[in-house]
Amino acid sequence: MRIAIVGAGFGGLNAAVELRKKLKPSQFQIIVISDHPQFVFRPSLIWLPFHNHPLNKFTFPLRPLFEKIGAAFIENGVQAIKPKQNQILCKNGEIIEYDYLILASGASPDWKRIKGLEGESASVYHISSALQTRKMVKELKEDESIVIGIAQGNQTQGIAYEFLFELAAFLNEHHIKCPITFFTYEKEFFEAKSKKATSKLEKLMTKNQVKFYCNVSIEKIKGGKVYLSNRERLAYSFLLTLPPYKGKEFIFSSKGLKHENGILPVNETLQSVQWENIYVVGDANDMKGTKTGRAAEQQGILAAGNVVKQIKNEPLQSYQPDQLYIMELGNEGAMLIINQLTDNGILKGTISGVLPHMMKRAFEKYYMFKFSE
Repeated sequence: MRIAIVGAGFGGLNAAVELRKKLKPSQFQIIVISDHPQFVFRPSLIWLPFHNHPLNKFTFPLRPLFEKIGAAFIENGVQAIKPKQNQILCKNGEIIEYDYLILASGASPDWKRIKGLEGESASVYHISSALQTRKMVKELKEDESIVIGIAQGNQTQGIAYEFLFELAAFLNEHHIKCPITFFTYEKEFFEAKSKKATSKLEKLMTKNQVKFYCNVSIEKIKGGKVYLSNRERLAYSFLLTLPPYKGKEFIFSSKGLKHENGILPVNETLQSVQWENIYVVGDANDMKGTKTGRAAEQQGILAAGNVVKQIKNEPLQSYQPDQLYIMELGNEGAMLIINQLTDNGILKGTISGVLPHMMKRAFEKYYMFKFSE
């Protein structure tokens, strides 16, 4: 029996490891398909524009890991999924057949959905874009206008807040004064995550003299200005906007998969609503809530467990979203936000300061040790 996994980020990586723990190599073949040869610990990308953070501290090659656990690794892009035939068509023409499929392919920034945004915004989504943003940050001059925002339809809001406060700390350290404006489609900062977190972010905005707008959407980008729905026109010399998301291109080419802008609908067991032998995890599915590496990891492990349960004709487990999020706050350290279901009820809390920052650094090191050794 063959189980295929598309994508080798937090979701795909953990799904593969979990499957191998529970299934014998002699009876079950695990194939991981990814067009990226290395794993990137994406929460660390926020540090690249501001700090000398070596790439080998948060990346490692994938092939040695999969060879170690007894999973096949195919470094290739996917052209399309053929769910009726249980087939994956790779970009090089190779056809991979599967009995079960876990889609952990993530999502892509949809720069084109907002008129004029493509090519105008800095980004920290990938190593190359984060390094380019580093160059842009170092070229900032006194009194240049900075605009940072979250466009409607983006579910990774934390990145914008982290970038804002890391940038504010950088400017302060280099004695550069620039007017900063922040906007978000959320009704309040980090909406519905934590009242204490919202209050903390408001205080930091005021402390750093950041002008801000909540509950606004972007109409267009034109002539060096961001046009907001509240009729504000924000001129900028430097712009970082988190765009809406869309699914990977191969989803649009997969005629048997229903989707909304490339994002696949799933039920509570993370199964495709159409195909019971296809599971979708992380940014690729339509689960509500903030999209994070932790959520993708949890979903990857759950999907792998449900594949095993399905093979054994056992009841499947439902995904119970929780929140354990660490947000960098520049000179203020970081903020840990907890909203987790436990045996004794829901555990909620918000902690700010040096400790959460140290926890994030430690988690990066733990991940590297766990998978790259």
